[in-house]
Amino acid sequence: MTFIGEGAAIGAAMVWAIATWIYSQFSHHFSSMQLNIIKGSIASVMMLMVLPFTQMPDVSVEPRYLWILGISGVIGIAIGDSAYFAALKRIGANKTLLLESLAPPLSGILALVFLGSALQLQSWLGVVITTIAVTSVVFQPNDGNGTGYDMKGIAFGLLASTCQASGVVISHFALVQGDLPPLLGALIRLTIGVAAVAMFVVFAEKKPFNAIKKQCLSMTNNNWMWLLAAIFVGTFLALWLQQVALKYANPAIAQTLIATSPLFILIIYAIRGEKISRRSVVGTLFAVLGVSLFFL
Repeated sequence: MTFIGEGAAIGAAMVWAIATWIYSQFSHHFSSMQLNIIKGSIASVMMLMVLPFTQMPDVSVEPRYLWILGISGVIGIAIGDSAYFAALKRIGANKTLLLESLAPPLSGILALVFLGSALQLQSWLGVVITTIAVTSVVFQPNDGNGTGYDMKGIAFGLLASTCQASGVVISHFALVQGDLPPLLGALIRLTIGVAAVAMFVVFAEKKPFNAIKKQCLSMTNNNWMWLLAAIFVGTFLALWLQQVALKYANPAIAQTLIATSPLFILIIYAIRGEKISRRSVVGTLFAVLGVSLFFL
């Protein structure tokens, strides 16, 4: 038995952790919706460039599945990603990823209610252990910077988690029932999601596209390199891997594995020479135990 979906989910968690750390460096350059538009637009172009080189069977997207993917894009990308960037700016990567760990149980409940996709007891145990482990790793003081008590940031994080869980279940239904290639599904979701943000931002902000242009022109080549790297791994590659995971794995399991991103943040911290606590190490071990329950 192969675990294509589960492997893709772990890969998505890894690259999303890298991208989250990079995005946190740019949260002061753009508003959350502006950053969402930039990353979504560039990632869409990347996907369009790769699409002709992938094995793409003759497929016709039925209008109802196009609508379903569109709804998923609006909820998961337009609303969810904008809320995610807003939380990232206010409470930092660790706390934001902590709140994202609430998505797996939400995905399981939504899949059970709307798709009838029941989990085995062992898988539910894996969901619980992994979620608790991820929470224990990330729920630590942020070196006294006070960002953990920003209620608006926490609210944005909770909104991002809820939208992510909802978007995952909706996208899973469209990919499986419509038998759509993951990359095509990711492109449709992303394009519609970015279009929705672009239409809304003109009402929420004053001259947002002028602000985007001004900030982009003021960025150095080095900044552009880092931002493009974050978009490639965090939006293009992570979204593609996420769609593969959703097509070939149960949405609750896929979302739980994707929620291990905070563990990969620890690796980034270790590479950067930052101290890792014993609590983080213990939490990581239990998270690995939880993940292993999906494969036994």
